[in-house]
Amino acid sequence: MPSNGKSKHVSSTQLSLWVWGGYFLLLWQILLWAQNPGLMADDSGEMAAAAYNLGLPHPPGYPFFDLLGHLVVLIPIGTVAFRLNLFSAVLTLFSLFFTLNAARNWDYSQLGSGRLEKGWTREILLAALGVVFISSRGVFAQSLTAKGCIYTLTLFWTTAAVRLYVFQQQHPEDDRPWWAVLFLWAVGLANHWQTLVLWIPFLAVWTLQRRQRWRGRTLLLGAGLVVIGLSPYLYLPFRARLNCEPCWGYPTNLPLFDWVISRRLVEGLEHWIQAGTFYLSSAKEMVKTGFADWLPGFVVASLIGLVLLGKRDRNLFYGSCALFFPVLLGVFAVHESYNTYLIPCYLVSLSGLALLWGFVALRSLQEELPTLQAGVVLAGFLGLASAGWFAHVFQAEDKSRYTLAEDFGTNVLMSLPRGAVLLADGDHYVMPIWYERYAEGKRPDVVFEPSVFLYHGWGWKQLANQSADLKPVDSSPLFQDRLNALARDWPAHPLFYSLGREFLEPALEKMPGAWMPRGLVYAWQPRRLSPLEASKKTFQGMEKERLRGLEDFELDPQLDRSTEQIYRYYAEQLSVLKQ
Repeated sequence: MPSNGKSKHVSSTQLSLWVWGGYFLLLWQILLWAQNPGLMADDSGEMAAAAYNLGLPHPPGYPFFDLLGHLVVLIPIGTVAFRLNLFSAVLTLFSLFFTLNAARNWDYSQLGSGRLEKGWTREILLAALGVVFISSRGVFAQSLTAKGCIYTLTLFWTTAAVRLYVFQQQHPEDDRPWWAVLFLWAVGLANHWQTLVLWIPFLAVWTLQRRQRWRGRTLLLGAGLVVIGLSPYLYLPFRARLNCEPCWGYPTNLPLFDWVISRRLVEGLEHWIQAGTFYLSSAKEMVKTGFADWLPGFVVASLIGLVLLGKRDRNLFYGSCALFFPVLLGVFAVHESYNTYLIPCYLVSLSGLALLWGFVALRSLQEELPTLQAGVVLAGFLGLASAGWFAHVFQAEDKSRYTLAEDFGTNVLMSLPRGAVLLADGDHYVMPIWYERYAEGKRPDVVFEPSVFLYHGWGWKQLANQSADLKPVDSSPLFQDRLNALARDWPAHPLFYSLGREFLEPALEKMPGAWMPRGLVYAWQPRRLSPLEASKKTFQGMEKERLRGLEDFELDPQLDRSTEQIYRYYAEQLSVLKQ
């Protein structure tokens, strides 16, 4: 360890606080230029509605995000969704701060072993690496969306844990970082436990490295911190008892609480053992993420840095591997087979470690160069290359003009008459409508329920609670009878269904009457129309409907799946009416 005098000398080679402050403000400004002003076409509608209305989003419920997000949406800036979009960007910048700080402090700790002291080259290298981090396509994309808060929160915790880990490696007598990380881990479990549970090997390695004797008082303190960290889960039953909206699962008793927390919604879709094609597709997506989403070649530098770290700092090598590779393996092996495209999102939490390893490699290369000027040139070249890559990623991910999801939700709700009952298939149909209703307060007279909820008794109860007239619907135990009962309330409660009808198609076809296309929904009619009446009604609908968005459908090869699905709804609006 360097002496205090050495530390003071080293710190004098840092760029000033004002320079770094301006640097982070510049990065934030670039993110603001690309920032989505409202709602993205992913799960953002649900997450924003749950945060604003203190509801319960899809399992595992994300209680910590719900509570923290509710505080964020109280800030009077822009739309509700924009506030969470902005918060995601802030979390990304804090994560970058922790990572760069960890890299600098690790570099300080190495000075006592005879390494060259080139402080200014290090600072320029750190600034260039910050641009590399932000220009990682996964990190950049999740910084622009409310749903991205789930992933950037996990990134925030991971980078904070690494920073604390590096700090304790330098101050082994100080136990506070370990206790802080234990608490952070427990709180993180209340946000996205699927990732945080994979921290256990890291915590075990850190514990072994500390070589602390475990006493009863120590165990009690650790258990207390974990219990306090997990306490946000109490939010789920408390809010469910108040019939909050949206509300997945109504976890007011132990079986339903377990259904939400354990994500039984996807039971049977995430297997421990998969076919070979599953692992091949996962591997391809991971390679694509490493080599196509990051600055070209940087993933190679990160791997070289990991090898060098194994030679120079065994403790940090083992600790960082115990954090990185279990998460990487979990993402690789356990996910829904059709969700492979989400792997870049799942890997966002590991971005800080990738950057730290890259720093080790490039810093080592700087020190091998014969002159100080050569080290500056290396860092400058990296900065220019990362700036060029950043421009490419910015152009590909810019969401500053993106309003499609809100436009879609508004169009659907505007097409419905007063007192309508709307059942809907598909996340990309449901999420914008939830946002428009619960965050923007539009169309409170409409009864709205996702069709997947109707597979559960609590879903029918939730539907009936939205209107006193619909209470009798929940009286029958038979699914088909309940659907038929909804139709019997016509015309007091006109019944509609989304264009997508994947989940309930067989049951819908057994209902009396007929389903007629009407813009972005199907409208239930009490009798089947004659061919002439159906043709006339179809052409009347075509004259009235707004076919916005069709000009962009299937034109952009890089279109994300959520946006593509909404374009498809607009396209189906036209094709269904032409049938």
